Amino acid sequence: MLKLSIKNPTTQETETYDVATEFNQFFNQAKEYGLINSIFSLRVNAMRDENAPIRLHADSDVGNGLLSILDGDDSLYDVRVIDEELSDVREELHDEIEANLVYEQYSDVDELFEDIKEMTKSLAASKISFFCPLAGNLNDHEGDYYEADGSMLTDNIDKIEDAIRSEQARELKMGEYISDHADIKGKVLFAEWGVEEHRGALYGRIDCYLTEELSPEETERLKDAITGQNSDGLGEGFEQREIHIDEGDLYVSYWQSNDEYFLHTEDEFDEYLSQTGGMRFGG
Repeated sequence: MLKLSIKNPTTQETETYDVATEFNQFFNQAKEYGLINSIFSLRVNAMRDENAPIRLHADSDVGNGLLSILDGDDSLYDVRVIDEELSDVREELHDEIEANLVYEQYSDVDELFEDIKEMTKSLAASKISFFCPLAGNLNDHEGDYYEADGSMLTDNIDKIEDAIRSEQARELKMGEYISDHADIKGKVLFAEWGVEEHRGALYGRIDCYLTEELSPEETERLKDAITGQNSDGLGEGFEQREIHIDEGDLYVSYWQSNDEYFLHTEDEFDEYLSQTGGMRFGG
């Protein structure tokens, strides 16, 4: 979809590479020419000029549509992730997405990804939701670090939701990832992490959009895969991203290493709430 061109400093000939399929070859060649050291520091704006030593461009109307909505501050790393994600979108969605890009239906990349997510969800035959406790830690303005209580989480639900949404804004493959790890390949179309308040306590909610209903054994394997993802910090490490609140920097995790941690289906969670009165463990 997108292309990267570099000039051979010796021959002045232009070499062009496909971002999705030839990125490693491009990077190795550009590094050999001394044109690049890091894919994180090079920005889209610097690659749009036709005379730039590394030029980002497209050779189709679809590619030009994508190029037009890239943020100028996006790095070369972002470009690679975006192009690879779009190249792997389900075949059923290709025509509509490409038409929307050609006819400039998106104002930015996040809007494009949000549309892809909604289209993917619409393909689902069923959905299953899981719930877990949330943990929070606060680094306050005095430099002290301590566990955040439940009220601090519920009081800042909007900021927590915004942070989780931002973390997943350009993530399309989590469903595929946990599906493979649960040995139910292809059955999870899309997976989305969020939060939900119940009786004054904030819990994690993970929605999985499925091609078909799962057996009890498959559901347990999916639970294990999601628990593993939660313990890894959700994706690239959501629990390490600070959320700025009035009291300082809040860090939120879908995982705790204690015996009271759980990952429940919706029915199991309803039973848990009825038995505990909805009180969050620890107070």
